[in-house]
Amino acid sequence: MKKKILSAALAAAMCMSLLSGCGGQSTSATTAAAKTVAQTEAKTEAASKAETTEAAKKESGEPVSVTVGVAQQFTTLDPGLSSETVNRFAIAHMYAGLYKKLEDGSVVPDLAAGDPEISEDGLTYTVTLKDGITWSDGEPITSENFVYAVNRNLTYGAENGFLTDKLARYLEGAEEYLADTDVDLDTFSFAGVEATDDKTIVYHLKTPCAFFTGLLSSGAWLPLRSDIAEPGFSEWSVEPGYPVTGAYVLDYCNENEKVVLKKNDAFYDADKVTVDEITFQVMPDMDAQAAAFKTGELDAALAINASIVATYENQNELWNRPQQSVYSINLNSGETGPEALKDVNVRRALSLAINRDEIVKAINAGDFYTPLYGYVPHGMMGAEKEFRTEGDEMYPPETYDPEKAKELLKEAGYDESNPLSLKYKYSNNSIHADVAQMLEQMWKAVGINVELEVVESGVFYDQIDQGDFEMSRYGLMCSNDPSEFLNQWTRSMQPIPAVSDDAYDQMMTDVTKIVDRTEYMNKLHEIENYLVNENVFVIPLFDFNEPALKKESLKGVYMVPGDVPVYSYAHFE
Repeated sequence: MKKKILSAALAAAMCMSLLSGCGGQSTSATTAAAKTVAQTEAKTEAASKAETTEAAKKESGEPVSVTVGVAQQFTTLDPGLSSETVNRFAIAHMYAGLYKKLEDGSVVPDLAAGDPEISEDGLTYTVTLKDGITWSDGEPITSENFVYAVNRNLTYGAENGFLTDKLARYLEGAEEYLADTDVDLDTFSFAGVEATDDKTIVYHLKTPCAFFTGLLSSGAWLPLRSDIAEPGFSEWSVEPGYPVTGAYVLDYCNENEKVVLKKNDAFYDADKVTVDEITFQVMPDMDAQAAAFKTGELDAALAINASIVATYENQNELWNRPQQSVYSINLNSGETGPEALKDVNVRRALSLAINRDEIVKAINAGDFYTPLYGYVPHGMMGAEKEFRTEGDEMYPPETYDPEKAKELLKEAGYDESNPLSLKYKYSNNSIHADVAQMLEQMWKAVGINVELEVVESGVFYDQIDQGDFEMSRYGLMCSNDPSEFLNQWTRSMQPIPAVSDDAYDQMMTDVTKIVDRTEYMNKLHEIENYLVNENVFVIPLFDFNEPALKKESLKGVYMVPGDVPVYSYAHFE
C-alpha cells in the first residue's frame, strides 16, 4: 500500500499511507512537541481513570470501544479502489476475504473452508467457501461475489494499476480485459476467475504465484455485491450501513473527521469478536495525537512525533509495529519530469549527496528507522536469509560521497555558473518536513538548489500518480513478497510513469516465470540493483516502522507484518 500518512505513508499512511494537517515537524516543531508532551504529564490521572472505566465496562458486559488516532483523512472505503493505508485501517475490519494473514505472516482460511486445491502446474486454484456464511444483511456470501469483484475492479482501468496490477499480472485474460474499453460487465466474463457453483471459485493463472493465497486476503480480491458496488462508482463506500463480509459495519463516516465501525453480529466469527465499536479519529497534528493519548481520549495513536521516542516516560506504551515499509525519494525521470532527471549522473549525484545515517540520527526515533540502500526493506525473506542482507552482500551499495556527487554534477554540465535547480514535494504530516529540510541542506552542500513544496496529505498521492512533481518523498508498504516492492516501478503500476524503462518492465515480467526459489530471489536482487544502483530511478532512505503509542492495558491487537493493526479480538486488562 502507498503510505499516505507517511502516509503513519508514511503516510506514510510511507502504503499507515499507506503508505497519511498541520504542517510537518521542523526543529522548532520538535521543541514544541517535547513541550506539548511535557504539559500533558499532569493529565495522567485522567488517562488512568479512562482505562479503569473501560475495564469496568468489560466486566459489566457494557460495549467495549477502542479509539485510534490516524494521521490523514480517509479518501474511499471501496476495497477495489483504495491504495492508501489510512483507508485500509477501516477496510481490514469491514471485509473478510477467502484467506487472512497471521502475525507470523502465514496465511490461513477465512471465508474459505480450507486450503485451495492447486493443480500440478500451479496454474489453477480451486477454493470452496465455508457453509452458512452471510453478508451483514443476512444475504448468503456466494462464489459469484468474488467473480464480480474481480471483473468490476478491473473496470477502473490502468489508473487503478496499484490495485489491479496483480489481477492483470497473474489472472488469465485479465490484462486483455483491462484493454477492452467497451466491455459490458453484466454479460462479460473471462477465464481468469469463475464460479462453478454457489460455493466454488476457480482462479486460472497465466503464471505460477507462490504467494497467491496471500493476495486473496485483501484489496481487489475481496468480495463485492453487484447491487451495491457498481462499476466505476465508489461513493457508496462512505455511506453507513451497506452490507459487508467482515467483523464490522460502517456506522459513521466523515472522511476529514472520523470513521466509526460497529460490530457485525452476522459475521461468521462474531462470537470471538471482543470489541464492539472502533473509532478511527483523524488527527494530522502528531502533537495533538500524543496529547489525546495522554488524556485517555485515544487508546492508540498511530502517528506521533518521532522526537518523543527517546525520552517518553512509559516505554511500555511505545508501539513498534512490524510494517515492512520503505521511505524513499521518487525521481521523475518520465515524460512529465525535468530534463535534468533523465540523466543518470544527476540522479546518482542526488543519492550520493545524502547522508542517511545523519537523517535517521536527527529523527531520533531509536530502532524505528534504519538506513536503507535497497528498495526492499528489512524483514522479508530471500533465498536463504533476509532479502535485504542478501542484496547488500551481492550488490554493495554506493554510500554517502559528496565529492563524487560534485564530480558527477560537473560531468552533467552543472556547476557554480550553471547550478542545478529542482523542486521537492512532500505532504504536510508526519516527519516529512524534517526529512525535506535535511535533504535540502545536503543537496545544497553539493551545489544543488532545491525548492521545497508542501501539499495537503489528502491530495499528495493523487499529484504523484499524475506525474505532477519533480522529486518527492514516497512510501510503500507490502507484505507478501519482495517482488511487490519492485513491481511498483513498472509502468503498469504508475498512472503517469515517473520510471519508464522497457528493460525493467521486461525483467519484472520474466521473473514471474521462474519456479526455482533461489533463482527467483537472485533475479529479484539483480532487478533491484538495476533499479537502485545502476540507474538510480529511486533513492531509498530508511525502513519506516513508524512509532506509535498504545495503552498498556490494551491487549490482543492483531498485527500482521506489512499490514494494519486489527482490533477485533482485543481487550482491556
